[in-house]
Amino acid sequence: MYQRLARSHGNIVGYEFTDRITEEEYQRIAGELRARIGEHGSVRLLMRTHGFPTAEFSALDDDFRFAKEHLGDIERFAVVGDQKLLEVLVKASDKVVSAQGRHFAPEDEETAWNWLES
Repeated sequence: MYQRLARSHGNIVGYEFTDRITEEEYQRIAGELRARIGEHGSVRLLMRTHGFPTAEFSALDDDFRFAKEHLGDIERFAVVGDQKLLEVLVKASDKVVSAQGRHFAPEDEETAWNWLES
């Protein structure tokens, strides 16, 4: 399950993820991101998580396709969550993607938004 965060504006968009992401939900997220990329040329993304969300297998295939098409269109991404694994994954992404990524603890979410907006 997900919800778009109210603070989203322009090319900065935030989502809160809980539990399992369905293929239908993923399609809505991808469509919104494609629209924002089309309008602004790129996006900055905040992902707030509770635990470690998972996705339906069919959504993972869509995720890889979206990444192949638009990975260069994501300037920055912030992951807000308290799992140590999230921090490790964000650091590892530096080796794979050109987007700047940072992990923030839940109490530092305001700092994450400010970083995306700077």
